[in-house]
Amino acid sequence: MAHHARLITPQGKRIELSPKLYSQIMRLLTPRSRPRTKMDGVIAATYGKYAGTRSLTQALLAERAAERVCEERKLRRFRA
Repeated sequence: MAHHARLITPQGKRIELSPKLYSQIMRLLTPRSRPRTKMDGVIAATYGKYAGTRSLTQALLAERAAERVCEERKLRRFRA
């Protein structure tokens, strides 16, 4: 009995993978040895540096919410 590789989605759906596709996915997931670039060093040095401080994502969301309020005011003026 032949066994086929399966991919299981977060929803529990099973997807059969051909041997060729399985091999391609494994190549993507297997860490490769490559020379570290300067950017790799920067990322490693700053990883976690800002943990515990103000969330930049939350700051951007708050800024966008304020922009939406201004946009709505402008639209109301033009509609009136």
